[in-house]
Amino acid sequence: MALKMTLAEYKDLIATTATIVTVIQFLSGTDICRKIIKQGSTGDISGFPFVGGVFSTSMWLTYSLLLRDASMSVTNTVGLVLQACYLYIYLKYCISPGPWFSTRRQMMVFFTLIAVVQYYVFLSGMDIELIKTRVGLTCCAASIIFCASPLISLTEVFSTQSTETLPFPLIFSTFVVAGLWWLYGLVIQNSFVQYPNLIGFALSGFQLLLFIVYPNKRKDYPELTSQ
Repeated sequence: MALKMTLAEYKDLIATTATIVTVIQFLSGTDICRKIIKQGSTGDISGFPFVGGVFSTSMWLTYSLLLRDASMSVTNTVGLVLQACYLYIYLKYCISPGPWFSTRRQMMVFFTLIAVVQYYVFLSGMDIELIKTRVGLTCCAASIIFCASPLISLTEVFSTQSTETLPFPLIFSTFVVAGLWWLYGLVIQNSFVQYPNLIGFALSGFQLLLFIVYPNKRKDYPELTSQ
């Protein structure tokens, strides 16, 4: 209780800092898009992060509008615009049939979910508190899935004893962003904001520890030759 009261005094500072840092994190996609434009194709870059980014930011924007929370609304509006731009660039330069059809399937699934949620929120006429709860749960699920996605690389990290495949800037920024929004969730006393960001904070913190345990270069083991 004392912690919440102390944090409440810094609500505006936490919200402003979280918004700025999150927007900076969103801008990291410009590096990927610049690489795609430079090489003239998407190459082996997956479109899933961009599709997932549009889905996640649209869900959180809807939830923040339900809460009438200005900080979350501004953050996710900027995020949605940026993620949509990234996805447009990806689709424009996606010339390989495999990734193109895979990304289209992902778009059909996630965009259908977005349409269903928008209909449920704005046209279903159901109790607003029930809507908030269900949309909040959807946001939680989306955040946890996308925060946990870098864990796919952990098998290779442990087998090679190297963190070379882990994106340190993205993991570090996720650690900071998730920590700030977790604090903000404590301030506004909203479990749907607190828990997914706490999980994201813990997962990214675990991945940061791997950079201490393992080097960012692969270990080269000498080949055994028969005498």
